[in-house]
Amino acid sequence: MIRSDHRAALTEEVARFQADVRRLALAAAQAIVQQELDRRRAKRPAGRPAAPRTRAAPAPAPAAPPSKPAPPAPSPAEPAAAPAATAAPTGKRGKWTRETIINELATWMLSGTAIDAAFVTRHGPPGLVAAARRVFGRFEAALNVAGLRVSELYPDGPPQRGQV
Repeated sequence: MIRSDHRAALTEEVARFQADVRRLALAAAQAIVQQELDRRRAKRPAGRPAAPRTRAAPAPAPAAPPSKPAPPAPSPAEPAAAPAATAAPTGKRGKWTRETIINELATWMLSGTAIDAAFVTRHGPPGLVAAARRVFGRFEAALNVAGLRVSELYPDGPPQRGQV
């Protein structure tokens, strides 16, 4: 009887710890993305206006601070289709958009492979790394945003391999 009480308490403590880690990771990623945005704004000369956006849709809002409630979780059938919804550009000079870059990197992250710019340059779709650097400033910043997308799609952690 005493042993099961200890297990229940330990299980609760582990769940609380995991929730704290998840909250802190999202806050850190949000801070990194904000730093990247500030850095890009600082690089632009003062007299030069921001480049006009070619997309019709507005840029996605930054992640909500931890104190606000999270948006409702997508249905189980929805997340599996979300990363593959926008395919990588085909052809020699396909156009990469912010969304296609994020979705492609999120798909790579879900595969379980540790990725970096050199690996994706050699084994990934042509132009992905260059487009990620052009849009986000650094490849690592694109990975941070893709990590946020994965955490939005799978708030309880990525699915087991083979179930995506």
